[in-house]
Amino acid sequence: MTFARRIRWGVRLMVLMALVPSVWLFARWWSGNVDTVIPGRFYRSAQLGPDHLTGLIARHGCRTVLNLRGPNPSARWYREERDATLQAGATQVDLPIASDLWLSKAQAQALMEVLDSAEKPMLVHCQWGAERTGLASAFVVLLRPGGTLDEAEQCFSIRYLFAPTRDGLTMLGHVTAYRRWLANQGWQHSPERFRHWVRHEYQPGPGSPEYWPYNPNPLMVVTSPIGPPRTLAVREEMSRH
Repeated sequence: MTFARRIRWGVRLMVLMALVPSVWLFARWWSGNVDTVIPGRFYRSAQLGPDHLTGLIARHGCRTVLNLRGPNPSARWYREERDATLQAGATQVDLPIASDLWLSKAQAQALMEVLDSAEKPMLVHCQWGAERTGLASAFVVLLRPGGTLDEAEQCFSIRYLFAPTRDGLTMLGHVTAYRRWLANQGWQHSPERFRHWVRHEYQPGPGSPEYWPYNPNPLMVVTSPIGPPRTLAVREEMSRH
C-alpha cells in the first residue's frame, strides 16, 4: 500500500471514529433520552412530545410524571404535556428547578419528598434529560436500599447527554457535597443518612435561591386526572430547619 493510500485510509478511519459517536448522540437525543432508573418504578427522559409521552406512560404503566421545568401554563409544550399526562390517567407534578442554580434547602426537601411519596411508576424529566433529571435520578438511587454513591454519580453520564460543564457541574455538585459530608463523618452511605443530610445538613452552594431575598420558585403544582389542580408552596420555613 502506497503512502498516499495509507493517508487516505487513515483519514477515513478518523472520520468514521468521529461519526459513530455523533450518530449515537443524535439518536439518543432524537429518541427523547429515555432510560430506566429503577425497573418498574422510575424512568427518566427529556421533554417528550405528547404522543411519545402517552406511549411511554402506557408502556411502563406510569402513575406520575414529575416535570422539573415547573408549571408554565402559557407555554404550548406544558399544556400538551399536562393534557397527555392526564388523558393517560397519570398525575402531573410540576416542581420548578433551575439547572444553573444549587437547590435551596426547601427545593431539595420537596424533591426528596415527591420522589418518596408520589405514586409509582414515575417518569422524571426536564428539558434535555441530562442535568436536572440527572440530579433527580441520583436522588432516586440514593433513596433506594442498596443504592450507592457511585451509581448516583453514574446518573450524570454521557449516556444521558450529560456534559461536566457549568450547569452539569452545579447539579453533580449536590452529590459531591453529600459524598464529602459522609467522608467528614467517617460514614458510609445509607438511605436514612441521605434523608438526614437533605433535611438537616445540606448547605447550598453559591448562587442558590437560598441566599436570595425572595423565592423565585415558590410553588409546586400537582394535577391529577380527578379533581382540580393543587398548588403547594415549597415552603420557605422548610429551609430554616
